[in-house]
Amino acid sequence: MALALTALLAGCSSAPSLHYYSLDADGTPQAAPVTHPQHQLVLRPVQISDQLDNVSLVYQLEGKELLFTEYQRWAGSLDGQLNQLTLNGLSARLPGWVVRQDGARQGPVLTISVQRFQGRFDGRAVLSGRWRLLAEDGRVLQDNPFHMERVLPADGYGALVGELSIGWQLLLDQIAIELRKG
Repeated sequence: MALALTALLAGCSSAPSLHYYSLDADGTPQAAPVTHPQHQLVLRPVQISDQLDNVSLVYQLEGKELLFTEYQRWAGSLDGQLNQLTLNGLSARLPGWVVRQDGARQGPVLTISVQRFQGRFDGRAVLSGRWRLLAEDGRVLQDNPFHMERVLPADGYGALVGELSIGWQLLLDQIAIELRKG
């Protein structure tokens, strides 16, 4: 009886546990206060594809099959995390700009839609989608697709989340460069 109870407890202790991941920007500099803003940017909420609108991390197997992880989850909504990273990241990268996400209507409007934000069977993190800059009247000023593949430095979901976070920061670098040009 004692042996059976020990085996049962050992089996219970080896049950998988949930792991939660957040996208953070440890290396993102803090935005300086803007006393006399020269430009304003209206940031619309980041849109993610339906397949990403899930608490689970997404992993693409060979072919077109997707695996939604059962025990590896986002610590909050993915679109919410991307919105906060984008607001903070662009504010820090665009000195002299006020980046607003409060329904403001003055200034150019930035929209970002994300199609892929996932791991892949070959050990890569994949980010793809499109960002657009619109004039106040809705005219498209810029329409830029993006696609990044980052090699994971190690196995595991922590490495995947780290590379997805780095990829997002690189995307924000590209967007800020384009905005400063125009």
